[in-house]
Amino acid sequence: MKYFQKINNLIGFLLFTIAATVYWLTMEPTLSFWDCGEFIAASYKLQVGHQPGAPLFLMIGKLFSMFAMGDTSKIPYWINFSSVLFSAGTIMFLYWTITLIASKLYTVTRSVNDSLTIISAGVVGALAYTFSDTFWFSAVEAEVYSLSTMFTAVVFWAIFKWESNQNDRWIVFIAFIVGLSIGIHLLSLLSIPAVVLVYYFKKTPKPSFIGILKALGIAGLLWVAVQFVIIQYFVLFAARMDIFFVNTLGFTFGSGAIFFLAALSGSIAYAIYYSIKRNKYYLNLGLICLSFVLLGFSSYFMIIIRANAKPSLNLSNPDNAYSLYNYLGRTNYGQTPLLYGQTFDAQRTGVKETGTEYRRGKEKYEVAGKLLKAEYDKNLLFPRTYSNKGQHPDFYRQWLNLSDGETPSFAQNLSFFTSYQMGYMYWRYFLWNFAGRQNDVQGQGSYSEGNWITGIKWLDAIRLGNQNALPQSITSNAGYNRYFGLPLILGLAGLIFLYRKNKKDTLVVTVLFVFTGLAIIVYLNQDPLQVRERDYAYVGSFYAFAIFIGFGVFAIREGLTRFNAPKLSLIVAALTGLIVAPAIMGYQGWDDHNRSGKTTAMEWAANYLNSCAPNAILFTNADNDTFPLWYAQEVEGIRTDVRVVNLQYLSDGAYIAQMKTQSGKSAPLPIKTAPEKLVKGLREGMPYVNYGFTDSVDLKDILAILTSDDPDDKVQMSDGSYENFLPTKKLKLAVDPTAVIKSNTIPAKYKNSIATEMEWTFSENFASKANLAMFDILVNNNWERPIYFGAGISDDSYIGLEKYLYLEGYAHRLLPIKANPKDTRDKDEITHSDVMFTNIMHKFDFSGFTSAKYLDLESRRIARGAWRAVNNLSTNLIMEGKSGKARQLITKSIKELPMRNYSVEDTLNKFQTIQNLYLIHDIKTANLLAKETADYLDQELIYIASLDPRRYNAYLSDIKVGLFVLNNLEKITANNKQPALNNDIKNIYERLKSNFI
Repeated sequence: MKYFQKINNLIGFLLFTIAATVYWLTMEPTLSFWDCGEFIAASYKLQVGHQPGAPLFLMIGKLFSMFAMGDTSKIPYWINFSSVLFSAGTIMFLYWTITLIASKLYTVTRSVNDSLTIISAGVVGALAYTFSDTFWFSAVEAEVYSLSTMFTAVVFWAIFKWESNQNDRWIVFIAFIVGLSIGIHLLSLLSIPAVVLVYYFKKTPKPSFIGILKALGIAGLLWVAVQFVIIQYFVLFAARMDIFFVNTLGFTFGSGAIFFLAALSGSIAYAIYYSIKRNKYYLNLGLICLSFVLLGFSSYFMIIIRANAKPSLNLSNPDNAYSLYNYLGRTNYGQTPLLYGQTFDAQRTGVKETGTEYRRGKEKYEVAGKLLKAEYDKNLLFPRTYSNKGQHPDFYRQWLNLSDGETPSFAQNLSFFTSYQMGYMYWRYFLWNFAGRQNDVQGQGSYSEGNWITGIKWLDAIRLGNQNALPQSITSNAGYNRYFGLPLILGLAGLIFLYRKNKKDTLVVTVLFVFTGLAIIVYLNQDPLQVRERDYAYVGSFYAFAIFIGFGVFAIREGLTRFNAPKLSLIVAALTGLIVAPAIMGYQGWDDHNRSGKTTAMEWAANYLNSCAPNAILFTNADNDTFPLWYAQEVEGIRTDVRVVNLQYLSDGAYIAQMKTQSGKSAPLPIKTAPEKLVKGLREGMPYVNYGFTDSVDLKDILAILTSDDPDDKVQMSDGSYENFLPTKKLKLAVDPTAVIKSNTIPAKYKNSIATEMEWTFSENFASKANLAMFDILVNNNWERPIYFGAGISDDSYIGLEKYLYLEGYAHRLLPIKANPKDTRDKDEITHSDVMFTNIMHKFDFSGFTSAKYLDLESRRIARGAWRAVNNLSTNLIMEGKSGKARQLITKSIKELPMRNYSVEDTLNKFQTIQNLYLIHDIKTANLLAKETADYLDQELIYIASLDPRRYNAYLSDIKVGLFVLNNLEKITANNKQPALNNDIKNIYERLKSNFI
């Protein structure tokens, strides 16, 4: 036994080394997209990121950042490397968990073959998870999921260690790990039901169905105690105590919270003393566990301490107990109905007051308003079709085949839950990992994007249509991973085997699988059209299934031993397990998980900032439009003179106050509205009330109305409160040409083109606090600082100023140039040509597109946007008589930007490039690109034509785009006298047109 234990430990460390090597070789060397930029920036300077924060992750990230030894460009490398190590640790503990469970199958006698089978099962299960799609993705970037999964793995392993020796120190250890994990991510909390079941089975000689239900009920109470009582209500009690001490007793901020913590600590200490004195063992154990959960949870002191230090990233400003409570409760993200709530087409009938909202004032806590809950006329139990945002109602109707005006019934509501939330947003992800994946394109329900497949053509054809002669957009996609369902089959075989041998442990692992997967689906109640794939949320569930994959080795061995060849059966079972799971998963998944050499996110952030003139104000959206920029500025110090203003956060008074301070080389923003007029609870949403103005109203006057405290400038809202209002949507801003020229916004030689007034229409029915802040900047900036809007922000973010925006790279600059009413071009087609040419040619770096082993979906989106911008600029340069510059620009782009067509949509960019190539008389390159584009479309459209009508209709957009591009390629090659090429393209076009028209 001791010899086995030594070997078992050594193999665990060996698997750690293997996994770490795999992840290190495929690790992204610098910044990644999505939250990684914010996490790295917040780790490096110990700042406050978005709700609900991850303080322990940030502190560990700070520790790893020190390995950069002062080289800021290496900081993301080392924080990414921390994820490599944590992920490798997860694999190690997974292996030891599988071998612990498997060892119980041979409690009396164990042969060498049995020991080797146990080890083989552990190796196969651990390596299968190593190469699983979702976990591998998170293992190579600076995200919380690798560390969170390792903590979950440690908790699950530790309860089996407790089971083997029943030393309750393991229970205390589990409590501490769960407490620590709160400062990273809440995944570990979902392992509590499985932990309680192991405890129940060990302590109960004869488990019963009722006993299991009771155990799960206790587990639910424990989860509620940690999730709500400890994480939220302890902080709420501290906040209420602080409000009492400050507002009633006159003490300073924080005094009541400190008193509460002292009282809580004293009470727990006394209770522990009492339990020892009275020999109350289980009370003592529970209190010690509570103490260690709270000790782990104490990492959140970092958030409140750093918020009081007012770092440059200080989202939501949780600098007191009450704001920390809101921060932990993710109040910025709104409320999602769970058990009872409205349908998507419900109308609001009123609001219900649920409490009082506070904010921190200068000397006391002030009432910020009432906490309100909307009431609706149409409600359902277990509401799953509740969102009325954007295109969500149309999505619900399309998914459920609802007619206009039809309200979803309870049955249809459940259908959406089972088919979309569970089927599409969980089982699809599960099968990505263990059956195969169609491509890496984000799926929203179509037949060609982000589906699961097996690679077994007849089987996949049942769901997705003809799988013969698949087009290049599928077969050349790095995410085209075919596992043939083999890891899934092995896992199911392992599940059946374990169920036959040990029903208790099967139930334990299954409970972990359900609670870290399907239970999250129920709790999150996701609305449709998510901005990114959400498979990372269910990584714990895939971890549990990897345990079953390990036991698949036992299932194979058991089947082979019927032929009376025990040694051979072990070898065959181990090799088969390795081949059908980790080997095929690693082989198929390597290319779309290999991020070595990929620097596209870092370069995009720098290019974005370099699109702006010195000391610019840049309005952006959240996530990928902001987080990489924060990283570039906060970590590498790139263009800190540019003030990045996130419009989603600009509705927070604390964020506006932050914008009014110096940051890096950026001076405070010219916001003149008094801070007390922008605090929480004031001017959150100012309605449009038509006062019948026929002419535009000066923005300065509008700002005065919006910030006025005069009751005549306010209207009563539905909740009884009074709010400022917007009296017109027709706005104007007076322009001083002298100030415009003095600031070099427009050179003096173009003085006559300067508009003395800018007029526009504000399109929204409510003006937000963010809009108010933007109006304030426009009024008070007086063209002293350049103002930019990101090219990828939502249409409403431009507040109606589109006709005054000129593209200078990845951002539009606001310029007071007289608009030409005959110019019908889109804002993306209007360029500040000479400035943009200089930016792209001399300031932009596109090298990451060629150095990367794999271009992910987000990198391709950015490349597509870069091509669109280059094409528009090239067209404008040619129209302006600057063909030489256009030639330089196109040459650089062809050399550095991806030329491959990843989708039919990419051919629109290629057509415009071909058009410009002919205009600058680069006939050879134009012909080559035209031939490649036509051949690509030929293959794509032939495949679409082979589909049955039901699936054929799902590709209508691709058909229209493809035929449009082919038709125009035929015309342009004819116009440029390329008869051979023109004849080829014409034949392709006519042949395909006959299939679709």
